[in-house]
Amino acid sequence: MYAMIRRYGVKDQSAFDDIQGLRQRIERGMLPRLQEIPGFHCYYVVAGDDDREVVTISIFENQDGARESTRRAAEFVRNDPMRDQLGTPEITEGELLVSREAAVAAH
Repeated sequence: MYAMIRRYGVKDQSAFDDIQGLRQRIERGMLPRLQEIPGFHCYYVVAGDDDREVVTISIFENQDGARESTRRAAEFVRNDPMRDQLGTPEITEGELLVSREAAVAAH
């Protein structure tokens, strides 16, 4: 499996006040596009560092899927109302060495 982590700095913290709007746009616009990519496993979005950054984590079966997710993420950000408030992402990618998830019934 392959992981892609994108870390976007938020230029103006007041723009992050509409976190609910961003969440809805991601769930309705970005997530369905990622789920179409062959080998998709999961996608997480984290509001990090006191709302000064947005971090996304994508897991795919292979590198091709992970890189396609970055292309689609760039397209999504270019068209999002918050586009001028997000910096160019710092991207970390690589093979997923360890992965463990709790069983759903354990929650």
